[in-house]
Amino acid sequence: MSEKIKQLLKRPMLVIMIFFLPLIGTIISSSFLAKVQSDSKIPVALVDQDHSKMSKQVVDRLQKTTEIQFISLNEEQARKQLAKNKIDSIFMFPNGFQQEVEAGNYQGVIDLLTLPSSVATEAVREVVASEVTRLTTNVKAANEVRFLYRVYNIHAGPDLWKEAYRYTDNQWKPKPLMTIDYEAQGTKHTKQGSAQVTGYVPLWGFFTLLLCCLTSDWMIRERKHLFKRMKTMQKGLYGYIRSVSAAYAVLYVFQALISFALFKWLYGVESYSVLLYMCIYVIVCVAFSTWLASESQRVGSYYMISVVMVTGLSIIGGSFFPVGELSATIERISQWLPQHLLLYQHALPLTFIWKEIAVSIACICLCAFKIVWNVRSIK
Repeated sequence: MSEKIKQLLKRPMLVIMIFFLPLIGTIISSSFLAKVQSDSKIPVALVDQDHSKMSKQVVDRLQKTTEIQFISLNEEQARKQLAKNKIDSIFMFPNGFQQEVEAGNYQGVIDLLTLPSSVATEAVREVVASEVTRLTTNVKAANEVRFLYRVYNIHAGPDLWKEAYRYTDNQWKPKPLMTIDYEAQGTKHTKQGSAQVTGYVPLWGFFTLLLCCLTSDWMIRERKHLFKRMKTMQKGLYGYIRSVSAAYAVLYVFQALISFALFKWLYGVESYSVLLYMCIYVIVCVAFSTWLASESQRVGSYYMISVVMVTGLSIIGGSFFPVGELSATIERISQWLPQHLLLYQHALPLTFIWKEIAVSIACICLCAFKIVWNVRSIK
């Protein structure tokens, strides 16, 4: 195997493909997808005429919304952009907004300007209304606490109303989807809200699998003239295929190490478990691509089938976007694909993803068995 690795390293184009193409493709694709996602947000203008603490609070919260692009403008700028269809609608916080909210009024406290061509006014209205409802609820709760203190003659500090307001406001903050307690090296850790995300690591998985398929064409090219001679050698044909596949697997594992180091530097990957999952994934990729090549007879058709299969598996596996947005059935299927290993930016402990590990090992074993079966039929 070491001799084969040395032979592969002497091919500069192959080295560039293995070590650099997945990285370049991942960085370019992730930047492109981030730009597309930003450009696809619905632009909505926010005009704050009240300039009060509460109106500023609502504007700040709305601008943190990821699905809608809220832009803070003055009234003149907003009207001009609305007339040119550069924004979808305008939400204006008029003078006296905070006074109305403190009085418990939430109907008609915000003015809406829109055009008949606006496509998301109702959806945006719900988002803005939820923030106003949050404010009015906080105010009502704080007023009720102050009233009860007075009724029961309870001594209250000067900041009672503010404390009650802050306490009520904190109740609106969502709690983590889950909290995981696990022990590692005798220390107890708590990891909150480890959720699936689609980003650079899943995209890296797509390019790595595609490249594995492209570099596995050696099995088709060498089948006609080299495999027959290998049967007469002491190492045998099976030993030769094992050594070549292992050499490629070692190179791709090194590529995973380099990619992880770069991702940690560029994007701040937190857990080294991500590296382990990447290494398991590349071994699956080598096994899968070698099996696919063993099933093919022509290089041209193999390339075409590889691109179609890799793209399909990556789409279903969630490499490009969260498949749960398409269908719950597809999301359940994706959990049984090796790509699911790469969908955790904050990697979970091995005990929590045993299913993904088991599926990956099963894929490696099945591909190895089928490769041996296909090689036996070579005459």
